[in-house]
Amino acid sequence: MGALGFGEQVHSLAVRAGFAGDAWIGSCLIGMYSRCGSLPAAKDVFDRMESPDVVGYTSLISAFCRNGEFELAAEALIQMMNQGLNPNEHTLTAILTACPRVLGEQIHGYLIKTMGSQSQSVYSLTALVDFYSRNGESDLAKSVFENLQCRNVVSWCSMMQLYIRDGRLEDALQVFGDMISEGVDPNEFALSVALGACGSIGLGRQLHCSAIKHNLTTDIRVSNALLSMYGRTGLVEELEAVLNKIENPDLVSWTTAISANSQNGFGERAIALLCQMRSEGFTPNDYAFSSVLTSCADVASLDQGMQFHCLALKLGCDSKICTGNALINMYSKCGQIGSAKLAFDVMQIHDVTSWNSLIHGYAQHGDAYMALEAFSNMCSNGVKPDESTFLGVLLSCNHSGMVKEGEMFFRLMIEQHNFSPKPSHYACMIDMLGRNGRFDEVLCMINDMPFKPDALIWKTLLASCKLHRNLDIGKLAADRLMEISDRDSASYVLMSSIYAMHGEWEDAGKVRRKMDETGIKKEAGCSWIEIKNEVHAFAARDMSHPDSASIYRMLGELVAVMQHSDELEDIHMHTI
Repeated sequence: MGALGFGEQVHSLAVRAGFAGDAWIGSCLIGMYSRCGSLPAAKDVFDRMESPDVVGYTSLISAFCRNGEFELAAEALIQMMNQGLNPNEHTLTAILTACPRVLGEQIHGYLIKTMGSQSQSVYSLTALVDFYSRNGESDLAKSVFENLQCRNVVSWCSMMQLYIRDGRLEDALQVFGDMISEGVDPNEFALSVALGACGSIGLGRQLHCSAIKHNLTTDIRVSNALLSMYGRTGLVEELEAVLNKIENPDLVSWTTAISANSQNGFGERAIALLCQMRSEGFTPNDYAFSSVLTSCADVASLDQGMQFHCLALKLGCDSKICTGNALINMYSKCGQIGSAKLAFDVMQIHDVTSWNSLIHGYAQHGDAYMALEAFSNMCSNGVKPDESTFLGVLLSCNHSGMVKEGEMFFRLMIEQHNFSPKPSHYACMIDMLGRNGRFDEVLCMINDMPFKPDALIWKTLLASCKLHRNLDIGKLAADRLMEISDRDSASYVLMSSIYAMHGEWEDAGKVRRKMDETGIKKEAGCSWIEIKNEVHAFAARDMSHPDSASIYRMLGELVAVMQHSDELEDIHMHTI
């Protein structure tokens, strides 16, 4: 609004000076008003122009396209040509940024007709490359690009974006390499596009060096692209270094850093970053809330998650898709399935992830009936289930011992919804059947699987063998598991336990000795507690906490009190 106000003052000065009808000044005013979002004012300036020329019409067409009013832009183009004015390359470039496919092809024909098949208008032909790319015509876009004798950095970026739209990231990076080879220096946009396509740590660091070489690291778009690249490749320390060097991080910077930390398992850091972001005066968006609530779910920080829920309510983000789905997930993982359902009900729109989060939440809480009811409601509302949906349904059936229903949904997934079960689906079915001692069916299912069983399949079967003390199939599962991965501590522990159950102490000892010889150790379980918004994690016999001495001293006092209480209860019972 401040920029618009200054612009209006300049406009007033132009009117007073008698320049209101000047074509050049009018074109500048149209551009100013359109960039400030005041399209009616831009149109009013054009209407007051005495004899609008090609530049004036081009400014108006650009204004309409910039503000999403393509029909008005097309009308202005027709009016311009009816006035006997031929569009120039800038006019056509403006219209190509927003036009539908049919008109774009007509403009291509017009270019060939008026400028020849070898037209070298770099602006309009680059816009054509982008136009064909947006409309899925990769071959035509490539043909236009290859006919360009003079390619600027925008042309190369258009080709890179074409390949990125098609998911051909390596080809996009190859185009970037070709651009460098032809002596075209990358600008901030080219580097941002290349970083967005980069999934390799080595190449990502090279691009970072290139950004430093060309003095582009101060550009916020490049910095944000670097944050995203380091986040995707798991280099969170490098991400932190980039973030700390950004002089004025914007909303995208903070959101990218929060999301990267959350996705890489640094939930506490993601939470701290959102708090820091708030202290810097930024308002979190839907994606920031989604990431930080996921982090709260991962570290089981219910209090912190509820505080962020209150903030989302205050900012009106709680009913948005990403935040709503994250709230369902957070409350489910923190044991508050009722609150998860309330978060679901508040949402105005539910996508497949919303329903999946609710179904998985019920599955985690062992409430198969509510999970199946949610599945039924999901289908009734016209939302098509996906593979994750069926995994949640199978998990709920498994946790509740509903084997027949689980088998029915497994067949339904294949026969009616045409999904090919993934290893996770098979592992769930194997666990379900194995828990019921149906080992012959389990082995048949493993043999009929369309892919080679992975470690998860054999580990699941091995756990069922321990439950039912099935030594023979347990040996088979353990052998197959060792072939895939001989570094998995769980397979050794499970097999040792099965031998011990059958009194095969010598074999149990051999398994334990082999485990020791190969240097494999079972990771200790971890527990945590939240005190004053700080999460403290503990493992068995853990001495890493700075207050370990006082913690163990208090634990000893509690044990002594409990033992004394037990002794008093024994005396009381003996007296009775």
